[in-house]
Amino acid sequence: MALAFFALFPREADAATGEYAESLAERAVSTGLHERREWHVLLHYRPALLGRFTSLVDDPAFFNSPSGKDDPGEELRDTVKAFFRDDLEGDAHPQCRFIARYRWLSKELSIDRSKLPAPECKGYDELILNMNPRSAVLVFPVSHINSPASMFGHTLLRIDSDRESTMFSFAVNYSAVTPETSGILFAVKGLTGAYKGYFGVLPYYEKIKEYSFLENRDMWEYSLDFTPEEVERMLLHLWELKDIYSDYYFFDENCSYNLLLALEAARPETDLLGLLPPWVIPMDTVRAVKKTGMSFGEARYRPSKASRIRHIEGLLDKGLRAAALDLASGALDPDELVRDEAVPRDKRAMVLDLASEYVQYRYAKRKLPKEEYTARYIGVLGARSTLGILPAYDLRAPAPPDVGHGPARLSIGVGFRDKSEFASIKLRPANHALMDPQEGYLPGAAITFLEGEARYDFDGRGLQAERLTLLEIISISPRDRFFKPISWRVTANALQKEYSGEEPRTVAGISADVGLSYGQWPGALVYAFAGPEAKAGRKLDKGYALGAGVKAGVIGKITERWKAQLEFIALAFGPGDSHDILAAELNQTFTTGKESAVMLNLKREDFDGFYSTEAAISLNLYY
Repeated sequence: MALAFFALFPREADAATGEYAESLAERAVSTGLHERREWHVLLHYRPALLGRFTSLVDDPAFFNSPSGKDDPGEELRDTVKAFFRDDLEGDAHPQCRFIARYRWLSKELSIDRSKLPAPECKGYDELILNMNPRSAVLVFPVSHINSPASMFGHTLLRIDSDRESTMFSFAVNYSAVTPETSGILFAVKGLTGAYKGYFGVLPYYEKIKEYSFLENRDMWEYSLDFTPEEVERMLLHLWELKDIYSDYYFFDENCSYNLLLALEAARPETDLLGLLPPWVIPMDTVRAVKKTGMSFGEARYRPSKASRIRHIEGLLDKGLRAAALDLASGALDPDELVRDEAVPRDKRAMVLDLASEYVQYRYAKRKLPKEEYTARYIGVLGARSTLGILPAYDLRAPAPPDVGHGPARLSIGVGFRDKSEFASIKLRPANHALMDPQEGYLPGAAITFLEGEARYDFDGRGLQAERLTLLEIISISPRDRFFKPISWRVTANALQKEYSGEEPRTVAGISADVGLSYGQWPGALVYAFAGPEAKAGRKLDKGYALGAGVKAGVIGKITERWKAQLEFIALAFGPGDSHDILAAELNQTFTTGKESAVMLNLKREDFDGFYSTEAAISLNLYY
């Protein structure tokens, strides 16, 4: 009888616990916790149709309820009940797996923890012990225009401890898992959300190595005014997102967008996403953070290995630059340079500094085997140590990217083509055209998509669509003795007015060019491209035209506010519609403010013997 009496206790205890869990779940919903912003931030809920909500997270493992992705109330109810599960232990238990939700709900519901299991969350505890989080920094590696996967730049977070060097900090990164890194398949899958994006944590020095050494990308660091408690709140949320995927979209739900979700978890009362346009690029993250006041102080510039090499290179004459290359390749003995007293001591030291930087760069790019790198690097450093200390190199920081113009542009202009006058309006959502004001953007780099132009012709034809540029990417990358990049240019026009004879004809076109560029004097680039072009249209012979051509020119700043470009174009088409085009363009931009500029365009064209001249002036407004 006594045994039977005591056997009732576990059942009665289980029943009591079950009743407590059920009542707690009902109280959570009845008090409207599922409608609170904190809950929506933790689950990444965003407004949907008919007053409903849906989570941006697509991994079912992120939810406790089968309907949790689209039902905040059911997810809240099942999450509370999950905290009472006794069939899971350690990091797998919902109290550990969903630790941010558990801590918030424990406080809001005053949960009696004596009635819950007490799992040991070793994984999170070890993470906090290793990271020792105290502050956070938003990091912006600038765009790497020669890589389509990085053409808009990137954003990540750095979590700092009380250690003196940030090399021991940790980086929080969100990125897509992409087997491809270029090509049509890469673009299509990126636009349609076919890639999965994940958060990851790794040592910060690994990201410096990746961006600064391997990809030649300068980095900007923006300190955030988070308290240690806010930083830990963000890490609690990131722990829940460990190994959890969301569908990755290049133009909205990308690295920038998801990083803001992590920042909102640190400070839920701040609606960062509400400051974003429908399309999102990494710089939008920086601008949103600065607009809310989360970022303080001046942005810190971390130059890439390539920027350091180019700076030292610019301090030496042609002969000494050649000597640095010989040292880096092993063709010149470092001790021989040290003994050459015909070269001033400081210049010898600079040559050795340049050689050591370049040897490191080549090894990072896997152009030197480890044994050869070690021997060459130690030899150069040994020789350098005999020449004493030089003043630190004054590597001047360019304008930080957040001071540049807004990515969207509205252009209003007037002009004439031969004897016909017109008014025009252009609109583009993002990002930066070659002739836009340069401040805050990479020289020679341009990305424009979905720019449309309409014109009102005063000759009686009225309002007509002039052109729609689906995408244009231009990379004019200067070459020198140390770096030999290939420049390239891709353009896809969905609609374009092409003036053949007296009557315009509508065509769609695509072109892809490769070429070379050189920096002939400060602020100017000379370039040349060559490549194929294809067009299609009803008024073309056989409906299409295939051809090829060359484009060459020079672009640069004449003054801080005056930018100019002179370009020559020669194209020949056939098979299909057979025709030749020769053209010359002079484009000028005068910056009138941070978000405004005046642009002058002059073009002279020979289309199979039909000569035309077009001139236009427009006011560009950026936002």
